[in-house]
Amino acid sequence: MVWFLIFAATVFALYFWFQYQAQQREENSPLASHRTGHNHIGQVVVLEQGLQNGTGRVRLGNREWPVRGPNLPAGAKARVTGVDGTILLVDRVAA
Repeated sequence: MVWFLIFAATVFALYFWFQYQAQQREENSPLASHRTGHNHIGQVVVLEQGLQNGTGRVRLGNREWPVRGPNLPAGAKARVTGVDGTILLVDRVAA
């Protein structure tokens, strides 16, 4: 009976360990949606700092993202149109 309990506990421990490892791999994946910014595509943002030389930064949610797009002044509205690695691609919004 003791051997059965040890076996059962080992099986359960291994099962939950593999589930935990799979979850960690997903969260740490460079392609996970919370990392790549795909869930921000289509959002309109107001640029606190303008885009100079086609690059800048914008805060979305609780993270600051690097952005790339046309030169825009501070306070301009831009729409997120895509993602290149961890850089959000933006384009100006027609007023």
